[in-house]
Amino acid sequence: MIIRLFLVLLFATGTAYAAGAGVPNPFSGMGGDSDKPITIQADSTVADIKGDAATYKGNVHVVQGNLHLRSDRLHILAQKGTISRIEADGNVVVASAQGQATGANAVYDVSKRLVTLTGKVVLTNGQNVMRGTRLVVNLASGQANLTSNGRVEGLFVPAKAPKAPALTNAQQPSSKP
Repeated sequence: MIIRLFLVLLFATGTAYAAGAGVPNPFSGMGGDSDKPITIQADSTVADIKGDAATYKGNVHVVQGNLHLRSDRLHILAQKGTISRIEADGNVVVASAQGQATGANAVYDVSKRLVTLTGKVVLTNGQNVMRGTRLVVNLASGQANLTSNGRVEGLFVPAKAPKAPALTNAQQPSSKP
């Protein structure tokens, strides 16, 4: 459940940004696996006996359907059994067949409904790429804001229409009646 929320929210980040930019959505189709089982693998895990927090460390891999999250560390905070904050730190990569988002850190503040990805943020889908240093998505409003210490960058490669094959002389229509 916790990871499902994190993945859906992080994928919503790409969706909201691409929709706001008026470009093809590189993350369409993501989040469709939210009812699938979630597996977490890490080198180690530590859980608070009271159930307030859990931390996974070392080569963390989270998989739900075709959605994948990798990070060096994943930390989950809960208050009275309710998730309040999810943090992924170190080499964060969220990927599916439709696209990928990377950054140094990701935080989901559940009460504020804000997802923040920081540190050399890169959103990709095929040859389409968006870059910045901070991506904040307000899940309540659907607004996404990609910023940078300098300027944000975007590269969007239009899909090429297939060319019609050239006709050879033998295939050319005859001008004779």
